[in-house]
Amino acid sequence: MDINKESLGGTLMHGHQTAGTARRQLVEGKYEVLKGVLMRAPGSGDPTPNTAPVWVGGKSVTADSSATGGMPLPPGESMFLPVDDPTQIYLISTDDNQDIAWITV
Repeated sequence: MDINKESLGGTLMHGHQTAGTARRQLVEGKYEVLKGVLMRAPGSGDPTPNTAPVWVGGKSVTADSSATGGMPLPPGESMFLPVDDPTQIYLISTDDNQDIAWITV
């Protein structure tokens, strides 16, 4: 898993995860989370923007609007999930190499 993480004084952690056509966890391992996880998909103003939405959901999330489809995170948009265990967040997209930046708060 390609996560660049760095401790920023206790519980604040951040990194990037690549989403593609196969679902994967946002993070592996346990992190102390106080309020939740903020995620952002790079958009047109970023050096390398995403080209497709990343669907966010549980371990059976799909990249569509079916009953198993997650919540789409379009390029340039952010999403906050008030969770205490970020390993429960899964990502999938209709295109490979879609980046998600994340930070615990």
